[in-house]
Amino acid sequence: MKLNENVIITSKEGDEFTARRLLRRDRANLQEFGSSLSKESTSTFLPHSYDDDTVDAYLERSEAGEDLILGLFSKDRMVAYFFLWYYTNPIPLLGIGILDEYQGKGFSKKLMQLLVDAARQSGRDGIELTTLPDNHRAYALYESVGFNHYADVKNLVGDGRVVIERAMFLQLKPNA
Repeated sequence: MKLNENVIITSKEGDEFTARRLLRRDRANLQEFGSSLSKESTSTFLPHSYDDDTVDAYLERSEAGEDLILGLFSKDRMVAYFFLWYYTNPIPLLGIGILDEYQGKGFSKKLMQLLVDAARQSGRDGIELTTLPDNHRAYALYESVGFNHYADVKNLVGDGRVVIERAMFLQLKPNA
């Protein structure tokens, strides 16, 4: 996905949303997204803290092309945050979070497919992700896209806790 490219994503209800790369100017959008996540959502999606320094570091990596960090917008409000961290590596790391009131609108699979297509088009070997063992809905989604569980791993989440997560892999090239 190019730096200034916009992609229209349509909800199940037919509403149009815009997916685009997050840039330095999106600090407030990303921080507002993080503060709008419910306790339930942050129990399954808390990739990092949303303080100024952390957000600035990720947005700089996005703008430099080191990470593919995207937001899904309803007008000016960011309703989803999804990414391929370490995008220049052969195997980037995928993450996706959607605000509660926008879940169930058919976005998850579309946003994942956008990331998978970007990785495939840029010649990546595969994609890795982790998910909590009790996040059954996400696990089923990841399997439906082609990800396979290969290990359980300890992972540091954005609030400093270490949790056990399922590591999953999507092979894009043979022998990856």
